Amino acid sequence: MKIKLIAPHDFSESTLASPFKLQRVNLPLLAALTPPGHTITLVEEAFAPDDINEEVDLVGITVLTELCLRAYQIGDAYRRKGVKVVMGGIHPTVLPEEALEHADAVVVGEAEGLWPHLVADAASGQLQRIYRAGTTTCLQGLPIPRRELFAEAKGKGYIPVPIGVETSRGCPNDCEFCCIGQTLGQKYRVRPVAEVIAEIEAIDSPHLFFVDDALGLDRKAAKQLFTEMIPLRRRWLAQGTVSLAEDPELLALMKRAGCLGLLIGFESVQSETQHEVNKIKNLKIDFYEAMHRFHAEGFGILGCFVFGFDFENKDVFEQTLEFVMKSRMDCVQLRILTPYPGTRLYTRLLQEGRLFDRDWWLKGYPPDTLLYQPTGMTADELVNGFARLNRQAYSIGAITKRFFGMSPWKRTLFGCQVYAGLNLSTRKRYFKALNNPQPFAAASGSAEMR
Repeated sequence: MKIKLIAPHDFSESTLASPFKLQRVNLPLLAALTPPGHTITLVEEAFAPDDINEEVDLVGITVLTELCLRAYQIGDAYRRKGVKVVMGGIHPTVLPEEALEHADAVVVGEAEGLWPHLVADAASGQLQRIYRAGTTTCLQGLPIPRRELFAEAKGKGYIPVPIGVETSRGCPNDCEFCCIGQTLGQKYRVRPVAEVIAEIEAIDSPHLFFVDDALGLDRKAAKQLFTEMIPLRRRWLAQGTVSLAEDPELLALMKRAGCLGLLIGFESVQSETQHEVNKIKNLKIDFYEAMHRFHAEGFGILGCFVFGFDFENKDVFEQTLEFVMKSRMDCVQLRILTPYPGTRLYTRLLQEGRLFDRDWWLKGYPPDTLLYQPTGMTADELVNGFARLNRQAYSIGAITKRFFGMSPWKRTLFGCQVYAGLNLSTRKRYFKALNNPQPFAAASGSAEMR
């Protein structure tokens, strides 16, 4: 068979795509698990749109909730041509029946253990409707992903395209607004360090991104990994929790292993909300000390904050700005809380009658649309406070001031380039997004963001 695996991308005018792109790991991993005798094509629409006119027998689509409309559009187009379509990923895992309206088969759960059987069924004309993973994937003995099947990914801006690498799966924190624990399991699983090192050595690029949802939760395994990475001379980014800063030895090893920066989920500066977010409620150091330790190692930090938790009040915006500026955070990701299907947050808001649209992901709302009735502040206070914070945190003066929070001697020329490019491109993206309508906030007595 001729098999095509596709990662969709949002091309809508209402959304400016993130300037940061990375070469993902899930599609080339499935390609490596495909039985011999089949031809595989990988498509990352973030780099190039799919060509539907290519001859193909089976199409696999990985689906995130925010990209489900594009995924469904692709699936429908291939099915009209008589091509079999299978969908997998987080969204089909939590809503398999919905996905089956646009696909011939759906994978529920992790696909690695199911994929060879699914391909064999498709080849023999016996494709089932649902393939359900009974257990989580064993991360030992996974093959090296077939990254050579990607078209060459060339950086077109301020940063080379990093190659995604996975060292662990699962998350024990079980935050109400996240479904990682439900879809990938609450048991934190790590890959054998020797296998990760072998995979990194096979990558023909110095630029990596660890795609783990919570890098380094297993401190012993993380320290072994970073120790063995030191001679490989790679430069890498990752996402992790604030708790990484609790361990100075770990941070030092990360630095020696080539870490340039981290995406850190701070979530909220208000203590009541922090208590509700499991991954930060038992933090042994405060946020300021964490930022000091990250900067002391020369790590650039993209801090992520979410607004609209029930325990937050309207003061959160000024308090967040104060923390961002005093800690001289390198870059900031500001988001309005989104009730994703499959999360306990979505279920609770639905039961409480607070969702404005129960299947909002099918309506094409842009990111940061207020989709529920907040309680800690009015809808007007939430959307306008959010817009004001965006403009303040990404003013040219604020960007310049934050740059000098970490000693310029700890920033490489490459790091300075990344800082400027990421901040200026994010400023453009956020400011454009502020013009998007807020239909439900308007219905609650607020106009558009202003």
